[in-house]
Amino acid sequence: MGENKVHYYWLDLVRFTAAFLVLICHFRGAFFVEYTLLPAEQKNPLIFAFYSLTRLGNEAVLIFFVMSGFLVGGKAIERLQQGAFDIKGYAIDRTVRIMLPLISALLLFIPVSIIRGLDIDWLAWLGNLFSLQGICTYSVIEPLWSLSYEVWFYILMGTISLFFIKQNIISKKIYAVLFLLICSLVFTKLHPHYLFMWFMGAFAYLIIPKKINKLFLWGSFIVMICFIILLQLTSGSRLNEGTDISQYLPNRQALELLFAFFFCLFLRQLIIIKPIKKWTLKINQIGTRLAAFSYTLYLTHVLVLRMFEYFHVPKSESVNFISISWYIGELTIALLVAYAVYWCFEKRTAEVKGWIKTRLLK
Repeated sequence: MGENKVHYYWLDLVRFTAAFLVLICHFRGAFFVEYTLLPAEQKNPLIFAFYSLTRLGNEAVLIFFVMSGFLVGGKAIERLQQGAFDIKGYAIDRTVRIMLPLISALLLFIPVSIIRGLDIDWLAWLGNLFSLQGICTYSVIEPLWSLSYEVWFYILMGTISLFFIKQNIISKKIYAVLFLLICSLVFTKLHPHYLFMWFMGAFAYLIIPKKINKLFLWGSFIVMICFIILLQLTSGSRLNEGTDISQYLPNRQALELLFAFFFCLFLRQLIIIKPIKKWTLKINQIGTRLAAFSYTLYLTHVLVLRMFEYFHVPKSESVNFISISWYIGELTIALLVAYAVYWCFEKRTAEVKGWIKTRLLK
């Protein structure tokens, strides 16, 4: 199955923004003290907004899950409905898409660990290569925890497709049952509510509206922001100490699902807003260029962060021109490293897919 060639407006910009939110969240947490430890005179609305914006890493990952379901799950279901689903093509597309950036991050992990004087747990490294982190091993690079979900979402979708493809080959049905059992066991170890988010995104793809409904657009956006606030209030930050608001709210998993649901409603409207003015066209184009290496950025930025820590980059105790300048410089280096790694690996995705398909799908 080929990649989705349809261009959805603003989708790439949202994808990069989500990766960038994870980046600024991790770097702010590493190189600034907590908000409650700032000098009293710095606890003002502007700095509070800065800290609030750089706390949205978890919500950004939820957006990734929904968008993955939208782009991969939705397209797969659509092709199943059309009788055009190709399980071999799907497997090649998903494997190459995941493995090139993953291999690049795991290879970068090796010299970073050697420089830092750390022993490499090769068994865990191999487990991460096969996306078993969170199932039978730990994540050797912190963001990889979410990648195991992505891989098993893809495997489950491919497994489900085996029950619906037209070829009535008994061996395929046996494989389907076997893989369905494996997936069921895997999701006893992983959090299954993320799987529901993924399928929310898939179904959102299947019901893209033809016309913009401003009530749905702005209503879903406002409600989505409300759920972000509620998620922040239940995040366990020191800033929330002394409040017991969580007893009046649904559990965190329910809040995450509700946030994902309203993001789906918002996304359905957003992607049909056609940029017309020159500046909107330019922003959309920039989003597409930045999104190209967002996956690599997500996987590699923590390795850059660890190198900064190894070389004792200081943790700022106040927010001022100097500390913000350092912060921007650190973010810039992480972006440049990610782009360099992307250029060597992820950028070759289409080329590698084509090479494999010409040899396996003749």
